[in-house]
Amino acid sequence: MWKNLTKHWKPLAMSLGPVVFLLLVFSFVPIKQVSYEVEETYQAKETYYVRESYTVQEPYTVLEPYTDIEVYCEEEPCEKYIPIDYLVVGGQAYNYYGGRGCGIELYIKNTDVISGTFTVEFLLTLLGDVTTTIAGSQYIEAGSTQRVIVTYEPAPLKTLYSFTYSVIAPKKPNPTYSEEEVTKYREVTEYGEVTKYRYVPTELTVLKTRTVTGYKRVSLLEYLISY
Repeated sequence: MWKNLTKHWKPLAMSLGPVVFLLLVFSFVPIKQVSYEVEETYQAKETYYVRESYTVQEPYTVLEPYTDIEVYCEEEPCEKYIPIDYLVVGGQAYNYYGGRGCGIELYIKNTDVISGTFTVEFLLTLLGDVTTTIAGSQYIEAGSTQRVIVTYEPAPLKTLYSFTYSVIAPKKPNPTYSEEEVTKYREVTEYGEVTKYRYVPTELTVLKTRTVTGYKRVSLLEYLISY
């Protein structure tokens, strides 16, 4: 009997060997390529905007007080000193005999209570439309009348044709004049420090994940079961 089994075992084993080999290849040998996805971690640069403070100098306007002197008068012109009171009460002009020059007399009455020296400027017009200016002065007591005399002799044969005059009287304090110190305001520009804000870019390194596709080989059995 044992001999009979041995006799039949060998052909059976020879016929089953290829089948067993194919089963092993089917079950364990990675011969099928498949794809798969995995999550991968990586580093990346990202830009963020950060709020940042900074200071600047900016102008602004303020009212600054200052003192000034204001002048008040009852009459115009408003001056601290005014001419004393006077009257021109008369005058005369004459040419010297033989054309040797000319002379002028002007009578002034000081009607004020203050004495002083009066100056008179004369504008002479000579024959032939020749003009010249001369001046004379005279001290006159308060309430008195005096004459201011001028002569012109540098140009012979020049006859006086006409004249005008301007009286410069001594001055006295203006009784209606007053000064007052007052406070005024003016705009001035000053500079102050002001805080402002701006957004500035900055880069940060962050960790991110991404899905990547990989490839591997699996057995036919695993492929049938899992894929």
